[in-house]
Amino acid sequence: MLAIFRTNQLFASILLVFYIALVRASVWVAPSTWTPSGSGPLAEWVHGWSGYTGPTANIAAIALLLAHAIFLNFFISEHRLASEVSLFPGLFYILASSMLPEFLHLSPVLMANTFFLIVLSEIFATYKRVDCADRIFNIGFWTGVGSLFYSSYIFLFVVGFVGLNILRAFKVRERLMVLIGLATPYILISAYFFWVDGFFTFWQERLPGSFAFLDFTPAPNWAVFRSLSIFSILILVVLFSYRSYIVKQTMQVQRKINIIFWGLLATAFSLLIQADIGIGHLLVTAVPLGILLSFNFIRMPHRMAEVLHLLILAIVLFLQFREWLEPAM
Repeated sequence: MLAIFRTNQLFASILLVFYIALVRASVWVAPSTWTPSGSGPLAEWVHGWSGYTGPTANIAAIALLLAHAIFLNFFISEHRLASEVSLFPGLFYILASSMLPEFLHLSPVLMANTFFLIVLSEIFATYKRVDCADRIFNIGFWTGVGSLFYSSYIFLFVVGFVGLNILRAFKVRERLMVLIGLATPYILISAYFFWVDGFFTFWQERLPGSFAFLDFTPAPNWAVFRSLSIFSILILVVLFSYRSYIVKQTMQVQRKINIIFWGLLATAFSLLIQADIGIGHLLVTAVPLGILLSFNFIRMPHRMAEVLHLLILAIVLFLQFREWLEPAM
C-alpha cells in the first residue's frame, strides 16, 4: 500500500482522500455518540453550523484532515526536511490523527491543529530573512486564533519563541511582536462579545473556565491505558530516532527538525493548563508525531515499512470496530 504514496508528484496528494476513507470508515459503518470537551468560542461557532456528529460534521472533519495532509506534504517538500519527496508526511499525519476512536470527530483539537501547521510555517519562513515582521506577528496571531478553538493551544507561543531563538538572533522587539499578535484575536473577539453584551461573561466565566491544572476527565480504565500506551510507544520511537533525522542534513534542516521536536515537547505543557482533558486531547501530538514518524518510514527498507504500516493500520481499525464486532464474537 505504501508504494502508492512514495510518488514525488505532490499533486497526487488528493489520493489521500481514499486513505482517510479507510482509516475513518467506522464513522459511517459504526458511528458512536460523542460530545466535544474543552471547546473554545470559535469551535462552538463551527459546531453550531455543523453539529457535533452526523454527515455534515464527518464530511467537514475529512475535508479538514485532507487539507492538513496536502499542506503538510508541500510544507515538508518546500523545506526539504525529509530525505526524499513523497506523500508520507501527510499520510502518517492522517494515521496519527485517526489512531484512536476518540479522534474521529470534528473536535476542537482537530480544528486547532490547522493553526499548529500555520504557526510552524510562519516560524520556518523567518529563517535568514531581514524583513519578516509580518511573519513574526502572524506567529502570535495564529496562536491566539488556535487557542480560541482549544484553549491550551496557547502553548504554541512557546514553540514560536523557541523557534525564533533557534532560527534568529534574539531581539526583544520580535518577542513583543509575537505577544501583540497573540493579544489581537482576543481584542477582536472581546469587541464582538461587547457588541452582543457578553463581554464580562467571556472574561469572567468562559475564558477562566477553559483553563485548569491537570484536569483529567476520564477515570483510569482500559481505554485510557490503551491510549497512553500507544502514544507513549510512538513518542519514544521518534525520540530515539532523533539522531537519524538530523544525520547528513544541512544546518538549516537540522534547526527546523529541532523546532518540530520542540513542538512535540511543548504539547506536554498543554496538560498543565487545559480544562476537561479527555483521551481526545492526545490529538495535540498529531502534527509533530505524524511528521517525525513519516521520516522513519521513508528511511526504512520498503518491505519492513509495508509490514509495520499494515500492522499499525490493523490495530487502528480493530480499535475502531472493536465494540461493533464484539456482539458477533
